[in-house]
Amino acid sequence: MFKEKIKQSLINLVTLCLMVYATAISFANAENSTPVLTVLNWSEYLDPDVVSAFEKKYNVKVHDVYYENDDERDKLLIQTGGSGYDVGIVSGVMLETYQQKGWIDPINQRNVPNLQYIDTAKKNSHEGANGYSLPYAWGTLGIAYRADLVNKPIETWMDLFQPEAELHQKIVMIKGARELLGTALNAKGYSVNSMNKTELAEAEALLLTQKPHVFRYGHIELGAESVLATGKALATITYSSDALVLNELNPNIKYVVPKEGSTVWVDHWVVFVKSANKTLAHQFLNFINDPKIAAQNAEYLYIATPNLAAAEFLSEEFLEDSIIHPHAEQLKNLETYHQLQGRALRTRSQIYNRVVN
Repeated sequence: MFKEKIKQSLINLVTLCLMVYATAISFANAENSTPVLTVLNWSEYLDPDVVSAFEKKYNVKVHDVYYENDDERDKLLIQTGGSGYDVGIVSGVMLETYQQKGWIDPINQRNVPNLQYIDTAKKNSHEGANGYSLPYAWGTLGIAYRADLVNKPIETWMDLFQPEAELHQKIVMIKGARELLGTALNAKGYSVNSMNKTELAEAEALLLTQKPHVFRYGHIELGAESVLATGKALATITYSSDALVLNELNPNIKYVVPKEGSTVWVDHWVVFVKSANKTLAHQFLNFINDPKIAAQNAEYLYIATPNLAAAEFLSEEFLEDSIIHPHAEQLKNLETYHQLQGRALRTRSQIYNRVVN
């Protein structure tokens, strides 16, 4: 009996020692563990050197989760409700929807003092933007074309909708109901957000009249196989950021914001409601909006930054690139897409299907 008591006491002592040791290890691991900021983003949409500098300054790790299109990003958020992500990039037109779904948190502006450097117009670019997002990058929608293979410069939407013979079946029209119909509305002098039945009918008629001249509907390729680079197509509707890539492939590929007007796109950073690292998330947003950091990142992406104070640190070549920075007169005719729902969305989808199918 006495031996059994001694045996049990030894077992209890060993168990206690193991518990103390495990607890000590746990605390040590907790102290030594590195905080992780999970970022939901497009691939290659953030300068790796900027990320490394942030990690070093705050002794953290950045974990990237990439998506290939808006639908994929939305599916990830629907599946998780935003859980598992701290910050992410969202297109401006989706901000109101994200806010309504309760996926994004208001940004605590006191914790992001560098917000003061952001262009007010970009802050207010979309419904649901101001207070819930931080503008990151912006650009335009326009026309890229082979200047060496056309008789005269392309300057208007109507140059595509009522094309010269040389453009017959040499035009790649953009894919997507909102974008495609928007260009036709602009060509007729209407807003891309028009819900007027007569204006929409005129835009549809213009698209149907143009259809025999179209090579295909879709997004232009950005590699050496691009039909614009090979000359199989002579003009396409594309985004300014993609036009820059195309221009690098072939300097004869020029880009223009049509005279009738067009749209401006703005990508925004958001903080997710279910983020487990909201303090770190705000530190990240403030860090990347330090004017020097914002300039470095913009030059890496070769995309315009809404950080006005960054201009001091940007190269002259970057500032004078007309693809990145449209002229003042062009900016006057730019608008943003509004979030459409219900009947307005269905009407556009029906028109789009009648045109492309």
